[in-house]
Amino acid sequence: MKLDSLFFSIITASLNCVDTIRETIDSVAEQTFPYVEHIVIDGGSTDGTVDVIQDATLHNQSHKIYCFSESDEGIADALNKGLYKAKGKYILVLQADDRLIDHDILKKVYAVIGDETYDIVSFPVLKMNSNGKRIPFNPIKLPWWYHFKTVFPHQGAFVHSRLFEQTGSFKKELTIALDYDFFYRALDSTGCSVLIQSMPVAVSGCDGISSNPNYLKKRLLEECLIQETNEKKLRWKIMQRIFRRIYVPYKLFSTGLKVHFLLK
Repeated sequence: MKLDSLFFSIITASLNCVDTIRETIDSVAEQTFPYVEHIVIDGGSTDGTVDVIQDATLHNQSHKIYCFSESDEGIADALNKGLYKAKGKYILVLQADDRLIDHDILKKVYAVIGDETYDIVSFPVLKMNSNGKRIPFNPIKLPWWYHFKTVFPHQGAFVHSRLFEQTGSFKKELTIALDYDFFYRALDSTGCSVLIQSMPVAVSGCDGISSNPNYLKKRLLEECLIQETNEKKLRWKIMQRIFRRIYVPYKLFSTGLKVHFLLK
């Protein structure tokens, strides 16, 4: 396949992440695969993040890096702005404390998905915990598991632009589990094709909202809302409520939070 235009669009939403954003940008800018753009949507940072992004943009000569800094309505709104501007065939959301795993990884990914057969191609991600240890986060191969939990780490999920056109963008009312909602809607539709791979493509930081234990209660609430909103079949609704009666207490056992409203 001859390639003479953008193939990957990497979208990053940032807000006051001066300590991590440069590594994220550099991991894209140093890729040996040239047909990639990096769209950074900043929510109006005040800690020097924008200066770091602009400096990285000025010094990068091999890839297209775009930075837009303005107030927004949250992370979903920022990502949707990035989606609107994206021109690549496949889109990857790489947040401001994530990075691509090595300089050749997009070239390796292109070798797998260059024919554009699949709507979603999901790769493992290495999650960095607070002790600096890398823990694998693998895509779930069970095709029905999305009814209960997220199945793809978003830092490793390459989504074809046509799927966003068919499924819609991220919901602005969600602040943590917006990727789970998108994948739920996509997988629940007919004809969504998925390929799962075993090669890690990114390293996820430990500072993201979705992995922060302080936001656990809100994440669980959003997951419940997503299931109640999107699920149409009664048998899955019943199974989801049974699952929550086991899973929620398990997750919150050590927190002491009251979860009775999640178990209805």
